[in-house]
Amino acid sequence: MSGWTKVHDKEKFGIALYNYNARLPQQMSLLLGDALYIREKCGEWYLGYTLRDRTKKGVFPKSHIHIKPSITVNRNYETVVPNESPIVLEITGVLREWAAIWKQLYVRGSPEFEQVRFLMNEVISCRTHIMSGTVPMDELKQVKQKITARIDEGNLLLGLDLVVRDEQGDVLDPEDASTISLYRAHQDAADRLHKVKSSDNRSSQTSIARFSHSLFVSPKNFVCANAKSDCELLLSLYDASEGRFFTENYWIKWEGIGRERETLKDYRAVFTDLGNSDLNREKVVLVCQVIRIGNMDYKDKDSEKNEKRRDKQNIRRPFGVAVMDITDIILGKVESDEEKHHFLPFVYCSDREFLDTVIRKVIAAKELNHKGQGLWTSLKLLSGDFKQAREEHPHLISSNASIVRKMGFPEVILPGDVRNDVYLTLLQGEFSKGNKTSDKNVEVTVCVCNHEGQVLQNVISTDSSRELANEYRSVVYYHEDKPRWNETFRVAVPIEDFYSAHLRFTFKHRSSSEVKDKAERPYAISFVHLMQENGTTLLDGNHELLVYKIEHKKPVDSLQYLALPCTKLELEQVGMQYGSQMALSSKHSAGLSFTSKDLFTITTTVCSTKLTQNVDLLGLLKWRANPEILKRNLASLSKVDGEEIVKFLQDTLDALFNILMHNSDSDIYDNLVFDALVFVIGLISDRKYQHFKPVLAAYITENFSATLAYNKLMVVLKHYVENLNERQNLDFLLKVMKSLEFIFKFIVRSRVLFAALNNGKGQGPFQDMLASLFSSIGAMMLYTQDSMLTVQGAAMKFLPTVVPDVLLVFGAEDLSRLLVELVENVPEERLKQQKMMCISDIVHSDLFRIPECRAILLPMITTQLQNLLEVRHALEICAKILGDVLEFIYAKDIGSTHEDISHLMLRLLRPVIQTVIRLDRSDPLTACFVAVLVSFLHQMDEYHYNQYISHFATITDLLDFLMEILLVFKDLLQKKVFPNDWNEMILLQNSVILKALRHFSHTIRDMFSNPFKEQVWSNFFHCAISFLTQDSLQLENFSQNKRHKIISRYKDMRRETGFEIRAMWFNLGTNKIQFVPCMVGRILEMTLIPEANLREATIDIFFDMMQCEFYSEVSASTNDKQKEYKGNFSEFEYEMITQLDALVEGGRGDPDYRNLFYSIMFKCCAEHSVMREQGVRFVKLVTRLMQLLLEYRTIINEENKENKMSCTVQLLEFYNEINRKEMYIRYLHKLCDLHLDCENYTEAAFALQLHAQLLRWTDEKLSRVLMHDHYKHANTHWNLKDRLYFDIIDYCKKGKMWENAIARCKELVDHHENVTLNYQEIAKYMRMMAEQYESILTQIRPEPEYFRVAYYGKGFPSFLQNQVFVYRGKEYERLSDFIARIQNQWPSAQLMSRLSPPEPEICDSTGQYLQINHVDPIYVEKPKFAGKQINEQILRYYKVNEVQKFTFSRPVKKGEGEEKNEFASLWTEKTVLVTAYPLPGILQWFPVTSTSSHEVTPLENAIETMETTNGKLKQLIKQHTHDMNQPVNPLSMMLNGIVDAAVMGGIRNYEEAFFTEDYLETHADDADRVHRLKDLIALQIPLLEAGIEIHEAKITDNMMPLHQKMETCFDELRHHVEQNYGKKPRMGKFRHYKTLPMRLKKISAGSLASLDNLSDTSSLSHLGSMTEMSAAIGKSPGTILGGNVFVKSGTPGKNSTSKSPNKKGGTMSAPNKKSRESISSLVNTRRDSQSEWYALPIESEHSPSREKSSTPDRSTIIELKEELKPRRPLRPDSEKRNSAHISSHLKQLHRISQVSTSSTGSLDRSTPSSGDFSDEPPPLPQKQSLADYSNILDNSMLLGPRASMPTHSNRVKDKPPPPLPEAEDLPPTPPKKPTRPALKEPPSPPRESHDAGDDGTAV
Repeated sequence: MSGWTKVHDKEKFGIALYNYNARLPQQMSLLLGDALYIREKCGEWYLGYTLRDRTKKGVFPKSHIHIKPSITVNRNYETVVPNESPIVLEITGVLREWAAIWKQLYVRGSPEFEQVRFLMNEVISCRTHIMSGTVPMDELKQVKQKITARIDEGNLLLGLDLVVRDEQGDVLDPEDASTISLYRAHQDAADRLHKVKSSDNRSSQTSIARFSHSLFVSPKNFVCANAKSDCELLLSLYDASEGRFFTENYWIKWEGIGRERETLKDYRAVFTDLGNSDLNREKVVLVCQVIRIGNMDYKDKDSEKNEKRRDKQNIRRPFGVAVMDITDIILGKVESDEEKHHFLPFVYCSDREFLDTVIRKVIAAKELNHKGQGLWTSLKLLSGDFKQAREEHPHLISSNASIVRKMGFPEVILPGDVRNDVYLTLLQGEFSKGNKTSDKNVEVTVCVCNHEGQVLQNVISTDSSRELANEYRSVVYYHEDKPRWNETFRVAVPIEDFYSAHLRFTFKHRSSSEVKDKAERPYAISFVHLMQENGTTLLDGNHELLVYKIEHKKPVDSLQYLALPCTKLELEQVGMQYGSQMALSSKHSAGLSFTSKDLFTITTTVCSTKLTQNVDLLGLLKWRANPEILKRNLASLSKVDGEEIVKFLQDTLDALFNILMHNSDSDIYDNLVFDALVFVIGLISDRKYQHFKPVLAAYITENFSATLAYNKLMVVLKHYVENLNERQNLDFLLKVMKSLEFIFKFIVRSRVLFAALNNGKGQGPFQDMLASLFSSIGAMMLYTQDSMLTVQGAAMKFLPTVVPDVLLVFGAEDLSRLLVELVENVPEERLKQQKMMCISDIVHSDLFRIPECRAILLPMITTQLQNLLEVRHALEICAKILGDVLEFIYAKDIGSTHEDISHLMLRLLRPVIQTVIRLDRSDPLTACFVAVLVSFLHQMDEYHYNQYISHFATITDLLDFLMEILLVFKDLLQKKVFPNDWNEMILLQNSVILKALRHFSHTIRDMFSNPFKEQVWSNFFHCAISFLTQDSLQLENFSQNKRHKIISRYKDMRRETGFEIRAMWFNLGTNKIQFVPCMVGRILEMTLIPEANLREATIDIFFDMMQCEFYSEVSASTNDKQKEYKGNFSEFEYEMITQLDALVEGGRGDPDYRNLFYSIMFKCCAEHSVMREQGVRFVKLVTRLMQLLLEYRTIINEENKENKMSCTVQLLEFYNEINRKEMYIRYLHKLCDLHLDCENYTEAAFALQLHAQLLRWTDEKLSRVLMHDHYKHANTHWNLKDRLYFDIIDYCKKGKMWENAIARCKELVDHHENVTLNYQEIAKYMRMMAEQYESILTQIRPEPEYFRVAYYGKGFPSFLQNQVFVYRGKEYERLSDFIARIQNQWPSAQLMSRLSPPEPEICDSTGQYLQINHVDPIYVEKPKFAGKQINEQILRYYKVNEVQKFTFSRPVKKGEGEEKNEFASLWTEKTVLVTAYPLPGILQWFPVTSTSSHEVTPLENAIETMETTNGKLKQLIKQHTHDMNQPVNPLSMMLNGIVDAAVMGGIRNYEEAFFTEDYLETHADDADRVHRLKDLIALQIPLLEAGIEIHEAKITDNMMPLHQKMETCFDELRHHVEQNYGKKPRMGKFRHYKTLPMRLKKISAGSLASLDNLSDTSSLSHLGSMTEMSAAIGKSPGTILGGNVFVKSGTPGKNSTSKSPNKKGGTMSAPNKKSRESISSLVNTRRDSQSEWYALPIESEHSPSREKSSTPDRSTIIELKEELKPRRPLRPDSEKRNSAHISSHLKQLHRISQVSTSSTGSLDRSTPSSGDFSDEPPPLPQKQSLADYSNILDNSMLLGPRASMPTHSNRVKDKPPPPLPEAEDLPPTPPKKPTRPALKEPPSPPRESHDAGDDGTAV
């Protein structure tokens, strides 16, 4: 097999037909539809790449590729494109680009998805239509326009670049267009898109600007059930507002039913001559009148009879109309298409209705009951007249298409369009019955006769589709004496017969009887002459004709009627002239008699280009017949209606020039003819008749023949110009100036004709006379009178229009000089705008195309422009002229323009630059002048740059220019002038700026290095780097298609700019130090651009900067002249770090840059002998910072705020390490803001505290590095620290960190006490401290839980990989909630089920693995607490806060075989974790810095479990005695779990495991521990007894069965324990009473001993002494527990009437309902916050009230005055719920007991303590039958309503009570095999020892 060979050019482009999956590394995968560029082939394989990803090359099989014909384009590199039409290529590229964005829209769920889908489908459909190859050229143009409109619309919707197009709609190639034309194309495209965007209807089109239009109509089918006779269908256009037809009729014959007929598919008509005024009519309707042809009466007989009598009479009878409103179609608001069929509903006409009436009624009707009957037709509006429409749409307008003309003239009457028509409308008539009993059926017959009464043949046209006829017969209305026909037809009489012709109307009665109808003859006649006696035609309008009765029904041809009056007006004139009697007698003629009762009305409209209705115009046209009135006729021409003149324009001009040529009296007639000619030209120039200008031009070119007129016209014109004395002459001269264009056309045409006839004779005198005429006009410009302003302005406006004609007979250079003289004659301060408009017209004239003329004109043009630019006047016209000039000289076919560019550059470049500087960016003119500036620089080559640089007189002027132009460039790059979607314009601007920078860099190096000009060098660097870093050049942000276009046309301009900057830097030499460190940021910004070659070429500039500062001279010795160097680059390093932080955070940089920076810089520094150590340190430092910043930037845009905090802390630690305080503080406040967003007030306070630690309590002025924007007004250390502390205290209060707030208050108090002596501030902070102290003791503060989280695997961010953290949980957050939160942050992570260390494979894998478990904080006693009795509220804070060590346990399996009792082999591994910082801190988590583990024996586990259980039980008892409003649920669950241990085995498991003789023999060393365990079991009994008494006091009635069961189980447990392990002193009785409404309790004063003295479990040994003290007080049931509070003495017996039986433990009070209701109030007060409410006045070291309560006065009785009220009112009895079934309730509690601990008290350490429950009562449950509070489960389960809550002075933020522990959260008491609730849960996370299996597997 041969090797790889290059493919032929025709094989370089292919399309993938199938998907292909690469199997080898060198192969390339393909997707169906991929466009491929093929480079080589080998056997059955191709080598190439996809246009989707040009960077990846590979091989792919030939069998999967379809080769398409292609062409190769070579620009910057080879590009292959399919050989298809430009529009198809554009569509293909657009669809590829849209498709990628469309997918993203779908993913985001954007509403624009459907819009883009609709546009893509439409574009694809059009592309398919084009590629079918069956589209005609005219339709292809329309399809192309539609596609480009949709592409522009889609690009606008998706925010893509604006597509600029040429006049043909193709994409404009910037390389073939000038800068100005490209800018204007962008403007046009933007305007077009703005119209599309602002238009409500996407398909709406702008009005066609042409004067003539056509409407194509093609009827398809007519549906009518009753059309059994032959019919005529007459289609015409109807103006509904005016109520008249304005077009002729299009006639269609419809064969009746019973005859074979074809469909209407071959019928086509074009309604032509429609002008803009017709299209803008208010309402245009297409009307189809249906005329039935047949007998008078229409009867539905059988078809055979109808067939026989079908054609007997042929009477035209009205049948109905079909109507459709087409206003929107002709206005272009609705797209018209020949393929779309429109329906015209048909409505019948009754016998007594006129067709005109039916038309009006149908148009006015909103709905029609057409029953599906009507006419189907297609419509399409075409532009242009019939000829143009047929050329553009040959497939529509075939040879058999009928032309339907408008009635009257079109808006433009072209030469050769000869017409002589009269449109006649039969309006109405009034006819008497005569000798008939009923009204006649009148039929009007119209014919045209000559003066001899002969009928003219073929002069009547009833419609456009039939041949001319001899007569016209009207529609017949049945028995109607006042018929209204409103029928219009055309009378076309030859001009030679028109003068003697007249219209004759005969009236005939049509009988219903065929026999009688044949005998009928015309009974009356009317007539009217077409010409009047004065030679004019019949006037347009209505004419009331006289009706003459024909006696004895004589033949019409024999009647003599022409001598009679024909109209009512004529009759009146005859009567006035001869008297009434003579008039009456003259009415009679042989066989005719006048009847005054009958009347006939017609309307006529004359449409003739040969005959006029104006007498004055007729006199001028026939001037030879009456030469004596010629002067009057010429003067009267200005009074003739303009429409008459334009109709007879050619005849009028012929008459005028004939008069001019054939009258020898020039003094009289020359001026009159000239005046008349000016009037006619002015009339044509009027807006109303401006569309006749082509007619006038065509006349001059083709029909004008006055060869000697030029001489007279120039003489008269010069006469008027030079005689300006009178105001009248000025007014007329203004009209003359406006008519200069056509006057000179006549002059030039006359001269050309004369020269052609006489071989150029008289050329010299003619040119002299013409030059003299121009000089006279130029001299007129010197006048300074205000009255001349209008004339001078008109001259400058219209004189350039004569240039094309004058060039035919006059020298171009001479004409240029005359025009320059004319412009320069205008005073500088006058007519500035008009002068510039004149110059603009000159620029657009043919003179400017001639190089010699440009050399004459340009100095004048540049002078005028320069003057205006300097004074900033008429800037808009200046910009336009400059653009026109630059665009013009860009053309290739106008000769050499090199000198023109030089002249423009030297005169106007600097003024344009200064104009750009002065203009505001919001000014629309700014973009125009920037485009002009870019055009200047674009057209300048190296010669021009050198020429411009060298033309400055001094070096200072050159320096000013360079500074100016560089600042302009920088400003243009930073403040965009062009919109962002003007991509082509922006890229062209960039390429021009880059070209200029190259030239200016050489100038700066050559001219300003010695002496060195720092500012110009600095400006260059800043400008070049701004150019390089602009958004429009960042190719990586663009689509593949756009990136390819840019590179193929302009290459990567960033690379070239970077190389230029590098060259400039290394040309600085010793001056580099002046740019260090100020240029560090800009150079860094440049090197961060993601372009590999650019980075490699520019990173070493940093090393050069380091050397510059390192070797910079700091001092010099005068003796030995040795220089001392700085020896470091600290300033560079400082600036580098500062800028790097800002730029990377702003989105610059990537890991590739970090690695490349390290490799290049490390190599440079390592190879340097002196800077090696400092350089390597710096490189490593910066690389590390980049790594941190990149991680921070990656995380900061994510939703995971915890990762944001971690990255922020890493950065602030880094900046603290390198002592960058300002950066450190900035990130501290970022961290604070993140915490505040998450409501982590505690951590926010710690973050601010770090900032405060940097400050001192002094008035020292604050340095900038210590400031922050949040505290802008703080200017001293003390001021800022004070404000920081204020916020810290506020955040600590919100986070319930009152201890930390107190510490800050103490600092503030100390400062104000010792320094400021501000007692007011001291008082304020002391009050704050008091509030914090009170909050510590009174407010409920949830204890946070801590969790260990290990992140294993390299799928996590680098700052988390294979690291272990301890997290501080949120309020009331349990382990399951915490795990869910972490898993939400890392949804892809896998939760590990074991707590054992992971395998190395897991740590090194790319996955994510999480290990989460609960940990307990290790409390380290504070030295200040040593040996003191501390309130539990105080200690609780330090037990879970300010901790740095944590512990957790996991089970370890020891020994072989399976123990019968698992507790005997329950070994655990206890692990201690040490975090980097104490918690809480600036984060809610910290990494673990050290870990240690040790094993715990099963016996030690049991002891630890019992100690923990007893401690928790004691804590619950204290909480309930301290606060009666505590919820009873936790106590119920704990008590029930201990006393009812039937499921888990209880303490019997410990007895079987550790209390056997075998165990003591084998574990002799554990004797003390066994004794300790027994003692703990015994000590649990008094605690349980106290808890059960409290439980009984607080439960509701429906919980009594549960309590009774608990008491029974407790009695059994107590009996067993006391019998085996001894009896511990009991805590006394807890006597109680209940009241139903308040559920308040009265408890005996001697019920319990104080638990305040029980700091640990061992303290229970003191219970004996407490019991004795309790007995000394007495056991009266009426006393309240406490040393100094009692109720009235009269109540005891009343309150203790009922007692429950003694249950082994003594007698307990159980008051009945009646006794409970009798109690009205209960006093529950405390005088000592350090003692519990039930405590006896026992002396203790920490009790501040011990002296007061040591000897209470028991005889004193105090009555409680204040009634306690609950926070939430109790529900009345009527609303109480019915109790649920007790059995159901017991089932719920039994389930709780199953997951509770056994009698050993083993509980899960994650179980919330009493402090975890909110002091806010829960919401009441919803009312429902058989429901009670006991039905509330899970989070809201309350077994009984609680008493009122105490009101605290400072409320903390309310939190919902934590949910009660579910079964899976409570650790079971160790049974042989743990029993778990039947709940399906996912695998649980690793927990502490009691949740784990033997092998370390988390349960």
